[in-house]
Formats: sequence, C-alpha cells, structure tokens
Amino acid sequence: MIKRQPSRLQRRRQRGQVMVLFGLFAVLLFVIAGLSIDAGMSYLSSDRAERAAAAAALAGVAYLPADPTSANNAALVEAGRNGFTSACPSNPCVTTSQPATNQLKVTVALSVQTTFLRLAGFGPHTVQRSATAEYLPPIQLGQPGSQQGSDMYSPCAGLPAPPGGPDGYCSNPAKGLGSGTNNFYFERTEGWGNPRSEGDPFTPSPNQPANSCGPSSTSCVASTPDFHSISPANGTENADPTLNYVGGSNYLIDLPPGQSADLQIFNPSFAPDSNDQSGGQYTYHENDSSFPNGSTRAVDYSAMAYTLFSVSTLSSRLQDTKISQEVFYPYNATGLYGQSGGSRSLYYFDQSGNQRTISNYTPTTYHQWVSAINFSSGNSNERKLYCTTCSNLGGYLTNSSSVHKYYRLEVDNLNWDGSPTCTSLPCDNRSTPSSAYSKAHKGYAVRLTTTSNLTQACVGCGSVSAMGDMIVYTPINAANGPLSFSIPLFALDSAYAGKVIQVNIFDPGDVGGGPAYMALQQPDGNFASLAGNMTDPGTSLSGCCNGTGTVNSLNTWPVNGATCGACFQTAGSGGGAIYNGHWIAMQIKVPSGQNGYWNLVYSVSQGAVAGDTFAVQAGFNGSPDHLLP
Repeated sequence: MIKRQPSRLQRRRQRGQVMVLFGLFAVLLFVIAGLSIDAGMSYLSSDRAERAAAAAALAGVAYLPADPTSANNAALVEAGRNGFTSACPSNPCVTTSQPATNQLKVTVALSVQTTFLRLAGFGPHTVQRSATAEYLPPIQLGQPGSQQGSDMYSPCAGLPAPPGGPDGYCSNPAKGLGSGTNNFYFERTEGWGNPRSEGDPFTPSPNQPANSCGPSSTSCVASTPDFHSISPANGTENADPTLNYVGGSNYLIDLPPGQSADLQIFNPSFAPDSNDQSGGQYTYHENDSSFPNGSTRAVDYSAMAYTLFSVSTLSSRLQDTKISQEVFYPYNATGLYGQSGGSRSLYYFDQSGNQRTISNYTPTTYHQWVSAINFSSGNSNERKLYCTTCSNLGGYLTNSSSVHKYYRLEVDNLNWDGSPTCTSLPCDNRSTPSSAYSKAHKGYAVRLTTTSNLTQACVGCGSVSAMGDMIVYTPINAANGPLSFSIPLFALDSAYAGKVIQVNIFDPGDVGGGPAYMALQQPDGNFASLAGNMTDPGTSLSGCCNGTGTVNSLNTWPVNGATCGACFQTAGSGGGAIYNGHWIAMQIKVPSGQNGYWNLVYSVSQGAVAGDTFAVQAGFNGSPDHLLP
C-alpha cells in the first residue's frame, strides 16, 4: 500500500505550530533565565546588606551603654566602608536602633534593579536585612565606688593620717582593713623571685623551685605560666618597651560627664619597713615571708610603674593610647617607722645598685596617697626616689563631654632600676647577679579624688574597678571566736542574666590555726549555684602538672547551716592551704535579677589568725561583643 505524503499546506501548518511553541518556550526560558539572574543579583545584594549590617552592629555596640552617639557613628562609618553610605530615605538606607541599652540593631535597605525581568513588567524591589549585636560590659572586679584596696588609715575610725607622720596602724581596728564586721583588702603584686604559691600567679617566674601544693601536698612546679588577662603575652595589649611583656594589674577609670578628678596611689613605692613584721596582720607585709629582712641588695627590690592609657573603646585594649607614666624607685624604710628626728633614715640604691643613706627624711611616698598622674617634687632627696625623666600627665583627669570617658591604669613591678623584668617570651629575666630575683611583696591602693578635695575618695566623681584579674590580701583574725565575713568581689551588669561566667580563684586558704571555707554569694544574699563542675585545674589555668580534679566541695556551708552550690574548704582542720598554689575554677550561670556586687564569703574557725593573698579572675565564656541569633 502506498503511504500518502502530507501536503505542502499541512507541512506549513505543522511548521507554524512549532514556531508558536518555540516562541512560547523561548519566552518561558527567557523569564526563567531572567528570574535566575535577577534573583541571583537580589541574593547577592541581600548577602552584602546582611554582612554590612552585622559588621556595623559589632563596630558600634562596643560603645554601649555609655556612649550611644559614638555607637551610632561607628556603625554608620563601618556600613560606609562596606559600600552603604547613604542615609534614609536615600538608596541605600542605613538605620540604627537600640532594643536594649547594651544592644545595637542596624538595618540596611536598598533597592535592587531588575534587568531581564523589567522586560516582563517587573520593576525594582527592596532588599532589607538587619543584625543586632550585644555588648557585655567588663566585669567590675573589686570593691564598689572610687577606691580599690584599703590604705592604712581607714581602720582608725576613718581618720586621715595625722600631720606628724604616717602613724595610722591599728592593732584592733573598729572598721575597715581587718575588722570582722566590714572586711576589705589591699591590692597586691609580687616580685619575679617569689614562689607563685604565695598568691600571685602572674608576676613571679613560673620556673620556681618545687614546693608542696595541691590537695595531695605533692611537689609541684608550674609547667605553663599564667599571664595577666591584659598583656602582650596574651595578645590583648600592645607591647611597650617600658612595661612587662606578661602584663600588670589593670584598673578601669570611669569618669562621668562634667567631672574632674585626681588619680592617686597609696604607698606607691616598694618601701619595706620594720612594722611590716611587728605590726601583725594589719599591715602591708612588704618585709616578710621570702623578702630578706633588711636586705642591702638592689636586686631584691622592685621599682613600681603606674601607666595611664586613654580608652577609646571598652571592647579592646589594642586601641588604648598611653598618656602618662610615673615610676617610683624602691627604698628600704626599716629605720623610718616609730623613729623621730635624726634617727630617721632610709636606704636607696644609686644607678650602680649600691646602697646609699638618706638621714632625717621621710619621703612623701612613704605610706601616703600620691598622685599617679601629676606627682612632682622639688626636694633633691625625693628626686632620687622617682623617675624624673618619665612623662606624667601634669594635671587632672577632666571630662567636659556629655558622655562617659574611660581610662586604664596599669600597675607593673619592674626591676629595681626601673627596667622591665620581662620583654619577650619565654621570660627568664634574672637580675644581676644571675641567681637573684626581685623578692618584693607590694601592697597598695588606688582611688579617685575630686580636684576640690584631694584628701579623700570622691563620691560620684567616677569609679575604679580592676580589669580581668586582681591580686589582693585580706587579713583574718578569729582569735576571739569563729569568724565569717564577706568581701566584695565583682559586679555584673544586668545583661549577664542567663549567661555563664567563669570565676577562678588562685591559692586561697593560707590560714593557720584551724579550717577555712570560701563561697560565692549573689547580690540577693543567696549562695551561687554552679553551671558546671567546680574543678582544680592545677598550678596553671593553661596547663597543670598534677592533672585536674574535683574540688573538696561541701554539702553544707558552715555558716548558719545554709547550703551552698559554690563553696569549698580551703584550709585543713589544723590550718594550711589545701589548694596551695592551685587554681579553683567555677562556672556560674547568672540568675535573672542578680546584677550588682557578688561577695566572696570567708569563714574560719576560732583561733585562726592569718592573712591570705589570692588572685581572682572573672570572665564571660565567649566574646563580650557578639551577634544575637
């Protein structure tokens, strides 16, 4: 059978249908291609906007809560660096807002043009992305207010030093340093040659001789050093050739708008005297323990440096600017205390390290408050004890702006001649001779005073708090019965609610005559509960020689029968530190409504008379400035 071929007309009709279908598919493919390309452009624009919003929020939030204007400006500048410079209602549009006092929200909106879809009748559309960053203010270590550490005069009924000289010691103080009802502490830093087991884990050499430490009382040597939280060694501070590479003790100075103040140090020089041994636990103890009594070797002493930095942002110390430095050289004040007239004498060291004598002279730095930013003296004896080539501020701290202004004071103990003890890692800087190290035990206090009254700590002119870590000494006297007292340890902003912080305490419990216990107490008076285990990390937080273990915690806190979730025994039944030279690590989930000062509660049995030097670190387990989900 013969198959009929389609006619020419039929073939033309089929070709027409194919053309129509091809046209329809072409339009569909064009729309799909246009949608893909324009959607991709929209996605890229959205991604750019989201990244810019996040970077801007992180850049600005560090200025909160004190300076919202600078926070907004920093956010807008950062958005501009990422290509979003226009202000609303222009295109693109960048806006900022504060959902909370410590949060900054940045929104970036821009109009995205279409290319292919415009042919299909689709015009430009708006892409908007937001990011919210939260900043957790620094944890304020230490006491509330404008003074950190006790001087030697506040125990005597709060009276200032008498005009005749520094006779402010009290064997049985009614209040202040060492009293049972209102205990405080003084600030402490120790020399490179002291064992870390005396309470300062940061400054002394980690390569110390073996000593008995830890729950097992075994011989222990730190294998890894601990550095100050703020230090070049930790990468958190720029190196300064005049300061120690392992860092020093740091204090945040908060100066409110319209205020001016003097920054002062009590007892700025390392000047051990005889009263440090005969005055009991209510002294600064600069001339006891490992320090050779009456030493005539310069290498046993430490010079003290007080360096002031202006703070541009609270989130990083790498942007701090050095503006002032005072260095006080050491002297032996053994002959000063309790002497008068020509019998008064002190010993200092010349540039070669030879001991020299100054007779019938009491330095203005001897157990007195001295300005850390504008000290000067025309007395030739005083100039022998002070670095006259160092550059101080020469005036007072002044804030004429409408926002808070911040400064950082760093306290370093140096070699006797004012040179740094450590300039790079690893630190093994022996003084001359090579077998000698500084044996200093330095006690001091820091405060702000108003410029109209330079004789007492101010109220409302500003605040002083330790940063990152601090070393303190607190006296304990339970000779007349069991003693329980609390000392302010740190303060938390309300933004920490629900967050986990870590509190580390080094070498607690140097108590003799009976057992001792410690606990952390919330601002509401209840004892803190742990978010994780309380652990013994050993002699170093970054590496321990004896392994880790569980702290000797108690089910019952020995104060009024209360239970405690973050308490532990620090001294045995007959006295003696259980965790000698060890860190105790506690993770605490902060309850809501517990902003304010947290206390360290100390409890000792009757007969315990001692003083305890220990170090404290408190920090957030994460970045203080971070994006919220």
